[in-house]
Amino acid sequence: MLKQRIITALILAPLFILAVIYGQKYGFAALVLAITAAAIFEWLRINRLPTALTIINAFMLTVLTAYLMRFVVPFKDYVLLLNVMIIWLPALLWLRFYRWGYQQSGLQVMVKSLLGVAAIMLFALCMYQIHQQPQGILYILSLVFLVWIADIGAYIAGKNFGKHKLAINISPGKTWEGVIGAQIAVLIYAVVIGQFIDRPWYLLVPIMMLTALCSVVGDLTASLGKRQAEMKDSSQLLPGHGGVLDRFDSMIVAAPIYLLLLQLI
Repeated sequence: MLKQRIITALILAPLFILAVIYGQKYGFAALVLAITAAAIFEWLRINRLPTALTIINAFMLTVLTAYLMRFVVPFKDYVLLLNVMIIWLPALLWLRFYRWGYQQSGLQVMVKSLLGVAAIMLFALCMYQIHQQPQGILYILSLVFLVWIADIGAYIAGKNFGKHKLAINISPGKTWEGVIGAQIAVLIYAVVIGQFIDRPWYLLVPIMMLTALCSVVGDLTASLGKRQAEMKDSSQLLPGHGGVLDRFDSMIVAAPIYLLLLQLI
């Protein structure tokens, strides 16, 4: 499993970074839309929609996302804030009342499916908008590495010091010590990356630390969805890593929060 994980990472990570740097407008959009299609398919599959219906919906919603990229992006800050609140406040309530959804009633499946799809589409639109900004390539890369560094910091701190569970009924492996470790790692990263981005490091620190903190919600939401569906991974598309949703669950929250904070701070 570890060997598969390393090989997959060594192949896909450089390809992703190259697509960000050299893909330009349409190449990067194609990359994001591919991630969107896979993530929507996996989320609808987690919510046990029939396979044929899942494929049709994933295709149609990805086409809709492409249309919105062309005619809606860029978001104004208040529009983005409204979208974030509409999608993620209910998600926070779901995490608080985590027993809701296990029954897999028609209403529960519909609500979970809609919220997840809306979150994935918003992620795609925000990634595209960030990429189109001045220094957009650097901002996208800084966001990607931000999430990776937060994950590494959380893993190291949780493994060595983790005692207090963050959400034992949703994701038993996560601890408050891991959250603190992620924040420390991101703090150091923000100071360093601030030397290369056209924004002072003392503004990047709160932007990146808040983004990393909010990204935990995406991780927990995906974990709860999989737990309620009795699934370990969202798919087996990426050997050793699970599915696309398993790799991008934190980023799905991080991208809109990052863009919103860049606009506000």
